[in-house]
Amino acid sequence: MKYTIDRFEGDKAILLQKGDETKSIEVNLNQLPNEAKQGDIVNLTETEDNFIIEILEEETANRKKQMNDMLERLNKKNGPQS
Repeated sequence: MKYTIDRFEGDKAILLQKGDETKSIEVNLNQLPNEAKQGDIVNLTETEDNFIIEILEEETANRKKQMNDMLERLNKKNGPQS
């Protein structure tokens, strides 16, 4: 299942389910890949006693590009802010 890394709280990461961001899950930081950061989209597979979490690099990059493009369009529409 796909999740977005929403935030870090102490030794936990809070992940929001893609498509239904009202659903979240907490995982230990040591279960995340070392390079994981806030905003990354990950695939989470639950095993008997653990989670397997992998960063979806391409999907994360596409999402960040979409967000940057949207911000750029909004800035152009609203004009320069003082």
